[in-house]
Amino acid sequence: MCPSWRECIACNTYVNVYVPQPHQVALHRDPHTFIGNFGGYGTGKTLTSRQEVIKHILLTPNANILIGANVNSQYEQTIQRELESDIPAAFVADSSNQKKYIDFVNGARIMYRPFDDPDKLRSYNLSMFVIVEASETSTETFHQLKTRLRNMSAAVQAISSDGTPLVTADGIPVYSNDWRRGIIESNPDSGWIRTDVLMVSDEIHLHGNIKDQYLVPDNQRDAAISSHVAETSVNKYLPTNFVRDLTRNKPTWWSARYVYGSFSYSEGLVYPDAMKHFIPAFEIPIGWPRIVAYDYGLIDDSVFLFGAIDVQKGHLYIYKEVRTNGKDVAALAALFKEASSDIPVGGMLAPPLIDPKSGLRRDYSRKSLIDHFLEYGIAFRPGYVNVDARVMRLNTYLASGRISIFDSCDALRTELRDYKFPARTLDGTASNSDKPVDKNNHGINALEWITMDLPSDPRNILQGVFDRYGKDITRASTEPRSTLPFALQDDDSNTYRQGSLYEYFA
Repeated sequence: MCPSWRECIACNTYVNVYVPQPHQVALHRDPHTFIGNFGGYGTGKTLTSRQEVIKHILLTPNANILIGANVNSQYEQTIQRELESDIPAAFVADSSNQKKYIDFVNGARIMYRPFDDPDKLRSYNLSMFVIVEASETSTETFHQLKTRLRNMSAAVQAISSDGTPLVTADGIPVYSNDWRRGIIESNPDSGWIRTDVLMVSDEIHLHGNIKDQYLVPDNQRDAAISSHVAETSVNKYLPTNFVRDLTRNKPTWWSARYVYGSFSYSEGLVYPDAMKHFIPAFEIPIGWPRIVAYDYGLIDDSVFLFGAIDVQKGHLYIYKEVRTNGKDVAALAALFKEASSDIPVGGMLAPPLIDPKSGLRRDYSRKSLIDHFLEYGIAFRPGYVNVDARVMRLNTYLASGRISIFDSCDALRTELRDYKFPARTLDGTASNSDKPVDKNNHGINALEWITMDLPSDPRNILQGVFDRYGKDITRASTEPRSTLPFALQDDDSNTYRQGSLYEYFA
């Protein structure tokens, strides 16, 4: 017997006996096209998504539904297994376990696919999709699926007063009803489901005793998107001690995310205090020295980050970011010159910084990226290599209140908020957990190179020349110096040695 269905043999009728709880009712009645179905363990997310799929099939002859997750097992043992055990056989016309589809007697089809490669989704024409464990997939998957939701079998064209289908003056059909649907199902997370779904939602519905409050600026709201966030206790059918047993001996961040429905947990963040340092923009005084860093990207973001220093107060302001991708060196050089045109002559503290991997090469038959930029009159110098030192220096700047970032740097804000060490298991272990996850950090890299290039107290720029360790190198050093030219040295502790102001000019 199918759990949600009862059959009357006498009249050949099927009745769906599923009775949704209030938080599920709210989602089922939500008219938005894209719905975030978020919550802790046991909130019934998969049951809700499953019933949305069944509703869509029954309402939509010739529907085309795609269900997937980052890996097959994430949907096979959840929504696929439950759907196939719950759909009456009389509804099914055909199915293929090998090709991963089910066809229904009204022409509707369900397909199951892994979402590990967004490019594989380009050929679909969908009326509905469901992303299971969405936080484990990429934002590119979500945006690719949005472009695939164009099957108008889930819509009814409006009829004009004379009985003919209604179209615009340009001949575009006008629809009176449109129930195309994309469901993004996940536990709360600080990644793209927060930035691309929750924090752009037209409406956010909180179910249960949710502590977080989410305010979406009017100019960022997407009228097609809504989100539902539920804590575990909203499910009245859970065992009496379920929440108590689930949270026992668990760290606070784990309970906040997986039980209490929080998107704001900070476990593992590299820069947990960074959000406190964003301020409204103001006009940079002409006398403040400027410092610029650049992280090269071709497919990923290519980021120029601009800083200005109030030397009197010892404060660094990050006032502008410029991002692009897919540009050649000529276009990047032109972009840099345009973005830095507001910097007065002599206003640069030192030549701009660049990814150290773009710098000096020991293969002298090949040009480095720095060499290519030199042809366009831009002399970059490599930033500091060591990631641990960069993280410590930037966190020190943040903790000591020596840095502010203009709130116009939206992409940098997103990177800092989501930049994390690899997730730890509940026993506290993680693979290579002392190194941040190396993705979506192009603006962060540039920011780290800037703070590594300055003394720990920016006021010291007036008083001497300091290396990255805060030592005044204008004074005689007692440390032995190698007599070999730099190109012939093997200094693994600092691959390129450049990084501080002194080392560049020495």
